[in-house]
Amino acid sequence: MTGEELQRAWVQQAQADAERGVIACRICRAYTGLDHAVTLWRDGVLVFAVCDPCAYAHDLLMQPRPEGIDIRARLRAPLAVRGPA
Repeated sequence: MTGEELQRAWVQQAQADAERGVIACRICRAYTGLDHAVTLWRDGVLVFAVCDPCAYAHDLLMQPRPEGIDIRARLRAPLAVRGPA
C-alpha cells in the first residue's frame, strides 16, 4: 500500500471508531475514548487523533498546507531504551 492508501484507510477506520466514541492514537496506536484524546476534524471528517498521554509527552505541530494538513510530533524528553536486565 502507498502512503496515500494507508492514510485513506486510517481515515475510514477512524470515522467508524469515532462513531463508537473511540479513537486509535496515531503515535502509540492505543485505543482510547474521544474524551481522553486530542482530535483534529476537517469538514466533519476526523483527520488526526492522539491520546492524552502521547499529547502530553510530545510537542505537536499542525500546519495547513495547500495539499492538506502537515502534522509533526517531537518527543519532549529523551527516550531511554534499555536492553535485557
